[in-house]
Amino acid sequence: MSDNALREKYVEPIWLNIEKTIIEVEEVTVVGKVKHERKLVLQKYNDNNKDDENAIFALITKIYSEEEIDKFTEDYNEEEKAKHAQKKAEQEQEEELVRLERLFKTKLDIFNIEAISNSENKELKSKIRRSKSDAEAIANAVILMMQEDNADV
Repeated sequence: MSDNALREKYVEPIWLNIEKTIIEVEEVTVVGKVKHERKLVLQKYNDNNKDDENAIFALITKIYSEEEIDKFTEDYNEEEKAKHAQKKAEQEQEEELVRLERLFKTKLDIFNIEAISNSENKELKSKIRRSKSDAEAIANAVILMMQEDNADV
């Protein structure tokens, strides 16, 4: 098999350790119109026996230079970092959405309290609406309720 054919069969190998003795590579096999892909993890030596080098590992390091595998590894690591950062950003965005939904529900619950909904204190009612956290909304609601209680006396 030619090097080009082997490069089509074994695609973008990456190092899995610093010592460069373990490679992950995608093996592509085409039978008729069916394309089968699978990941292979290969150690340089079979059963850690330095006298028994893995033939596929040796083949891959023959058709790809160390520099090429280094580049594939670097690209893969950058891609994984980007995926991780994207996932983290999505998770933070989801957490913020949940927090805002909870805050909205808290404000609805506060304005369902008769003493607050009937209050004419527009300033404190506005503070409750502008609150950025549950604690702030509740604190302003308590202040408003205390002022309403004092006004009733």
